[in-house]
Amino acid sequence: MAIDFTYSNPQSTPNAWGTANALQGRAEEQAHADNLPRRGRAVPLGALLLAINQLAVTSRNGVDLADSLEMVSRNCKHPRLALQMANIHTCITEGCSLSTAISRYGDGFPAAISPMLAAAESSGNLPKTLKRITEMLRSEIQLRGTIISAMIYPAILISASTLVLLAMMLGVIPQFSKVFESLGKPIPASTQTLLWIGMTLRANWVWLLIGSGATLLAGISFRRHPVLTRPIHAMFMHGPMIREAYRPLMTGRNFRAIASMVAGGVPLLEAFRLARRATGDPYWQRMLDDVIENLLQGNRASEAMMQVDFLPAEAASLVATAEKTGRMAEVLEDVGLFYEEDASRRIKRLVAALEPAIIMVMGLLVAGIVMSVMLPLLDVTTIR
Repeated sequence: MAIDFTYSNPQSTPNAWGTANALQGRAEEQAHADNLPRRGRAVPLGALLLAINQLAVTSRNGVDLADSLEMVSRNCKHPRLALQMANIHTCITEGCSLSTAISRYGDGFPAAISPMLAAAESSGNLPKTLKRITEMLRSEIQLRGTIISAMIYPAILISASTLVLLAMMLGVIPQFSKVFESLGKPIPASTQTLLWIGMTLRANWVWLLIGSGATLLAGISFRRHPVLTRPIHAMFMHGPMIREAYRPLMTGRNFRAIASMVAGGVPLLEAFRLARRATGDPYWQRMLDDVIENLLQGNRASEAMMQVDFLPAEAASLVATAEKTGRMAEVLEDVGLFYEEDASRRIKRLVAALEPAIIMVMGLLVAGIVMSVMLPLLDVTTIR
């Protein structure tokens, strides 16, 4: 398979696609850009899908692009996205291409959109590419919806159980301290420990509330810092049971993203670079770094994929077949779709096993608390 190593600059003119000098002149800058975080907050995918879908429909029906953008910006309900679309419309009326306008004002857009549009402008196939982008966004939204819907019940169950335990420890358990003191009898060590925890929490509930809020704010503020992300991704990638769902999920998402870009006209090397920037998983980032290095040296992408243990062996073999046949986009799309569906089934099975486990653990905790409190009382009553 002949691999196109041309680097594409999203802010350049469409003619920059397909020129070898573009790669030579920008390789070092791109290598630096690959290590930079994406700018701006992510735009809500639902609002972005609606906007891109309107552009796709109007472009297929021959409506002028500037008029379409004006309509989208006027009808958009999300204030930040509406402002971005208005800026993109202004840039278009000043003579910019759509890919250039989005690269300037589309902070928070998925990284693949601008290069895909640049390739479409070069080939004159903008309506088809806009439709492909809507399909990519729709697939991402559906996948997120599947994961969120599967996790809603366990999250509610854990939250409710935690609140019940806190209510018992803060409101009920401390009340028994006076009862046990009045008995004048020694109490078991487990009961003493339980009473001490309850009294400590009740006496320091203000600091407990402040500490919980500070921890939550710190987690939100540093949620993308390597100190937090690395152990979390390590748990997902190698943890028992959870890795069986996480590995195919990441394989499906990344493969389908690369397939959408390649099918949209983005060169293979550029597609891997964009996928590397888009993923937050350090394991996939290192693998994609090796893939990019292999492509730059004239080797095959599948060679780097076969060296990692978290990628299914059959997936790497199918990529090798795609490189031989020259049908990379089709193979990556089929393989990615298979693993996304497989991940969805595994997630549902994992959640189905997690729910009774949570109920059992919380039941044991509540039973332990009740027994620690009630057994000494029953013992004293029996003696009398």
